[in-house]
Parts: sequence; structure tokens; C-alpha cells
Amino acid sequence: MQPQTSTIADHLSLTYRPDLGVLIARWQRPVTLEELQIGYRALADEAERVGTVRWLLDTRALTLSKEAGQWVNDMFYPTLASRFNQPLRMAYMVPPDSQRQLRTDAEMAALLERFEQTMYPYCFQLFDQEGEAQSWLATPIT
Repeated sequence: MQPQTSTIADHLSLTYRPDLGVLIARWQRPVTLEELQIGYRALADEAERVGTVRWLLDTRALTLSKEAGQWVNDMFYPTLASRFNQPLRMAYMVPPDSQRQLRTDAEMAALLERFEQTMYPYCFQLFDQEGEAQSWLATPIT
């Protein structure tokens, strides 16, 4: 089967790879909070439609923001349990500078820690190399 790609406005493409069972979300540019919300909702809708719980989220074009992180953590993630009957596995592609910021900026580090606590039973990891992210996504969900 061929990959299936759809575009959400001009800021996000969603590609389902049936050969890998992975839905890839690629943000093309920095977005507003409203655009981010639209994108995440479209991602969940598409994942539910194709029946996958393995997501690669390429957020390298996005700018980190506490407001966006709080919405994803507090509003979006809690909706997933009722939509998917098994844990999700999410590989986040972020640039190295953003990874450093998430670990060293006190406010962002606290948000990342909340992510890690809130995500149970979901799994997520940060990556800067897509090959590593795909390998991690391919491992069995335990």
C-alpha cells in the first residue's frame, strides 16, 4: 500500500504509512495556538480513521511555547484515552536547541515533567533524527 497524505491548511501534512503502521504529522511553519489545536485534532481524527497508535510528530518548524504545551498536556492528551483502546506511542521530532531548552529552562523543564507524568499509559520520546524515531516507533508497545 502507498502512503496516504493529506494537507491541513498550509501548516501541516499528515501521512499515513500503512507499511509501518505510523501516522506522520509534519508542521511546515510556526503556528498560532488555534492552528496547533486544529492540527492536533486532525491528527487524532486521522489516527482513529486509519487505526494506528504510532505517531511521528515532526515539530521542528514549531516554536516552543508554554501556552501550547499546556493545551496539549491539559486539554488534548486527556481526550485520547476515550478514543484509543490501547496506549499511543508518540515520537516527537524536535531540534537539538529545543531539546536543550526543554531540559534547562525551568519553566519548560517543569512542563516536560508534567508531560511525562500525564502521558501514562502513553509513551513518548524526543528525537532529532527521524531514523531513530522510526526505530523506536517500531518497537512493541508494552
